[in-house]
Amino acid sequence: MNEKKHTLIAIDIAKETLQVQSESHSYGLSNNNAGHKQLLKELSKLDRPFVVCEATGGYERALLATLHEAEVAVCLINPARVRAFATSDGIRAKTDKIDAKVLLRFAQQKNLKAMVAPTKQQQQMTALLDRRHHLSEQLGREKNRLQNSSKIIHRSIQRMIRFVEKQIEGIDQQLRKLINEHDLLRAQAQLLTSVKGVGEVTTWTLLAYLSEMTHLNRNRMVALAGLAPYNRDSGKSHAKRSIKGGPCQSQKMSLYGRSHRRSAQPRDQALCTKVSRSGDALQMCSRCRHEKTSYSSAVPS
Repeated sequence: MNEKKHTLIAIDIAKETLQVQSESHSYGLSNNNAGHKQLLKELSKLDRPFVVCEATGGYERALLATLHEAEVAVCLINPARVRAFATSDGIRAKTDKIDAKVLLRFAQQKNLKAMVAPTKQQQQMTALLDRRHHLSEQLGREKNRLQNSSKIIHRSIQRMIRFVEKQIEGIDQQLRKLINEHDLLRAQAQLLTSVKGVGEVTTWTLLAYLSEMTHLNRNRMVALAGLAPYNRDSGKSHAKRSIKGGPCQSQKMSLYGRSHRRSAQPRDQALCTKVSRSGDALQMCSRCRHEKTSYSSAVPS
């Protein structure tokens, strides 16, 4: 991203407010429809605005949707990167105004690229999978509660379990219908499920949270998913590599799919047994992930 050709706008997003920072102006807006409309009005006065903001646990979604609809270039940054940038400059204080200024300085010094706007189907899949995840957590809690609670409340817990299971099945049906009605999604899902050990939930998760897999090579895809084992070497010291970052949902589903893949393929099962005895489980994880993402790289776009 060439900053000479764009006007950088940093926005610190909170639950109820937006702190907007440019090279010459700083102002606050409400994080609601009225505030978003006012922001678009201000951006329309600028030459090729490029908005930079941080992921804030979902409070950024409505704003991103508004910016994508208005065809405004936007980049969503991992907040850990910006906080590390601030720490490197000795900035310990944290307010909305300070955060917006730091975010702008970060954007000015980095080669940022605009994110690809998600399709309507991807947005719907993400919303459905988020809800499915909430229900699955609730189901797990109820099943655990059934094992260590008084018999007098077992009937109530069992009713809740049946209700939550029914809700999850309803969401699954919605996801299947959504994919079957879209030719490209259906083709992508068929390719992913052709891999032994990759089921429906893993496929849905990859399509919703890692849509970039259609235009990234397998190495970059593994890194984006947070499944790349990073070096931790210094001098003669060679510490165990570890994975870090990435969308937590895709990471969990990829690992879950790999665990099922062990029993699906005898070669992987033998490999798992071998490395588990040697204690080098990370080597096996990395191999399986790279093999799986080679299929992801072939997903039609």
